[in-house]
Amino acid sequence: MREIAVSRKEENGRVTLSFRFRSISQLIDPEDQSPLPTTELTELAEETIGGYLDEYRVKKPVNLVISLPAGEIPADGSRLIPEAIRRHFAFHIQDIRHDLVISRREGIYSLVIAIGNALVAILFLYLVTSAEIPLESFPTVLIAGFITILNWVTIWDTYEHFVFDYRDLWRKRWLYEKLSRILISVEEY
Repeated sequence: MREIAVSRKEENGRVTLSFRFRSISQLIDPEDQSPLPTTELTELAEETIGGYLDEYRVKKPVNLVISLPAGEIPADGSRLIPEAIRRHFAFHIQDIRHDLVISRREGIYSLVIAIGNALVAILFLYLVTSAEIPLESFPTVLIAGFITILNWVTIWDTYEHFVFDYRDLWRKRWLYEKLSRILISVEEY
């Protein structure tokens, strides 16, 4: 059985994502005693809302509808719950910015290490060819194999970092920025 029922509707180029929660405790963290709208969302709600919104391009207009059981919406909840959701994602943008700073620094380190390893490979090839060391000798093959693997690993790590990991953090930041401004309505069922 699905934890949160999700439906999509598209009209006039605008998408409406509806999330039907079985209880308010699926949406709002029951352990957070802060009053609305300063309460935190549950991890399940954050992942579900963010994951389904991530299906669409950031510039695509999207509305969210939060459906909760009758009687579980607190007084003024129609205004406070959307504000709590937007505040939750706005607050976590700073965490992603922090992750981006660290990721950029680690990416630069990876790039420097990859360049250093490439220079070691060039220096090794220069020394082997200028000293006329037989390329088929066991120590030469062993060192060349080690340098090749070292270069392959560092180049792949650098590539993976910038092409996949860093880009994923930027996408998440754009998504959270969108969620911090998105139109949200609350209804009961």
